Amino acid sequence: MRAALIDSDGGFALADHPEPTAQPGYRLIDVAAAGIGPTDLMRAKGFFGPVDAPYVPGGEGVGRLDDGSRVYFGHSRAPFGAIAERTLVAEEEIWPAPDGLSDDQLIALAISGTGALIPLEEARIAKGESVLILGATGPVGQIGAQVARLLGAGRVVAAARSRDRLEAMQAAGHADAIALLGEGDDQATLQAASEGGYDVVLDIIYGPPAQAAMRATRPGARMMSIGVQAGPTVTLSLRDLVFRSHVGVGTGQRPASERRAAYDRLIHMAMTQGLTVDTCRYAFADAADAWAAQAGSPHGKIVITR
Repeated sequence: MRAALIDSDGGFALADHPEPTAQPGYRLIDVAAAGIGPTDLMRAKGFFGPVDAPYVPGGEGVGRLDDGSRVYFGHSRAPFGAIAERTLVAEEEIWPAPDGLSDDQLIALAISGTGALIPLEEARIAKGESVLILGATGPVGQIGAQVARLLGAGRVVAAARSRDRLEAMQAAGHADAIALLGEGDDQATLQAASEGGYDVVLDIIYGPPAQAAMRATRPGARMMSIGVQAGPTVTLSLRDLVFRSHVGVGTGQRPASERRAAYDRLIHMAMTQGLTVDTCRYAFADAADAWAAQAGSPHGKIVITR
């Protein structure tokens, strides 16, 4: 079969690869669309440990089982990833795909969506509270802004480095105000947009912007951090943290049953409340271009279709 392959040096290319075979507890899936994200690039670069190459990248996608059922899947069994004609997936990682949502929306709502939903639920947003989405223009941020509103937020502020994308979120009604980062004093920018301080921060990027965001919160605030694109560390004084909490939230490491339940809640929101996210679609033959685009700054979830 044809598949994308990651070499030992992290290189990406389309090539022939042996097909997976059925194994107890796993199902074969004919892949219709595959999603890629920052963690796929991090793995290829050895961030999670030595690269056992060659392997097929991409852990999530939409496809069909041998009985014709349309399903979403996550966490393909290595070395069989999602960017291929077929993949092998544990039964507990295969979830129903409703006909009312396209392949790209299902993929965007699964890993990216649960990355937003779980921390916002754990922040226990009270009705009317002010929520900051830090790193708002990517898939997680777009979903987070909408989910925050559905969970009761009274005011949602979107912060990122792209003015055009922020303005598009505001025009779509996903944000009440925007804060453009990287133009000078981020703390002052965030405070000016806060109208007295944020109650909840969904922090997707960490690093210096997260420091600035924490200092723009009010007492009782909860910062939920889930990504490190802007840096792996922050420096906060005890004074910055008084009457505030800062939680590092893991989602992908949770049991499949917990992630499946969050996926079901997101799908219900999408079907009944219009929850949606931008996607960038590439044909399978252009998978290398999709990989390069993910290394840049994609404005939507990258999906490769067959």
